[in-house]
Amino acid sequence: MVYLLHDIRPKSDLVVNILSSSDEVYTSLRTIEETSYILVRIYLSKRCGARSIYQVRETVRKYGLKSVKDELATLHRLLSEYNIIILQDKVAIDEIHETMIKYNLLPGDAIIALTCRYHGIDAILTFDEDFKRIPWLKVIPHES
Repeated sequence: MVYLLHDIRPKSDLVVNILSSSDEVYTSLRTIEETSYILVRIYLSKRCGARSIYQVRETVRKYGLKSVKDELATLHRLLSEYNIIILQDKVAIDEIHETMIKYNLLPGDAIIALTCRYHGIDAILTFDEDFKRIPWLKVIPHES
């Protein structure tokens, strides 16, 4: 979603084509959290020079997040424009840890993969190569 929100081509064009041609599009709450965090980091890095997580936290503590309201509103509009349905993450801690270890994933990616499996989703739109290690997910776009 970040590629689309920041119009990073050619990936943003590819995302638009896939979203426009899909009947049903889902995302997980975890993905929304991750995207929101990235948007905050990019914004604060550009506007305030906050690069590290500690600098981001300090900037948020000092100035709040009102300045990123438009960025978050753009994310909300994108979700609405493409009728993206947000699924609740339905995973247990043991499942997260087992999936992390078995497929060499970070916790957030394990949660996303498990949420897909829980909801019967077998394809995922991502440029994150790590999801190619998940046997129950087809990664879109795939490399030709």
